[in-house]
Amino acid sequence: MKSRFVAGLVVWLLVGSAAHANLCDDTLLLGAQSDDLTLTLPGTQMATQCTRSLVLSGGSQVHCGWAFPYRAPEANVAFERLVTAVSACLGAEAIMMADQDVNHPDFYDLQTFHLKGQEIGVSLKDKAGLSETYIFLRIAVPD
Repeated sequence: MKSRFVAGLVVWLLVGSAAHANLCDDTLLLGAQSDDLTLTLPGTQMATQCTRSLVLSGGSQVHCGWAFPYRAPEANVAFERLVTAVSACLGAEAIMMADQDVNHPDFYDLQTFHLKGQEIGVSLKDKAGLSETYIFLRIAVPD
């Protein structure tokens, strides 16, 4: 059974932060939708096509990504805004964990939220070889 908070999170991110208090409790979109969706990064006009993929352990994941110029300050701002948005939507019951530091020349930051068996990851990754910085949102939807 799909969780209500994941659906609410996606709706809230689609609409924007002004209506998050009501939309986080909605039962719309992600849980019942099997098609890809377009998501706008909160606080920006940057839209991306998110894709759903199957998970080996069952269920599915939705992946969204936004590209910025390499190490652009606006990428850091957008990452913090997305982390704050996810945290606000999930509420105080969610457990947030920062990933371990990695020994890699590119910068990497991952914040993972856990709530009632659900997992949502927000990451910021510098890709020197591509001369880009990415923000990724991953929403795991177990069976």
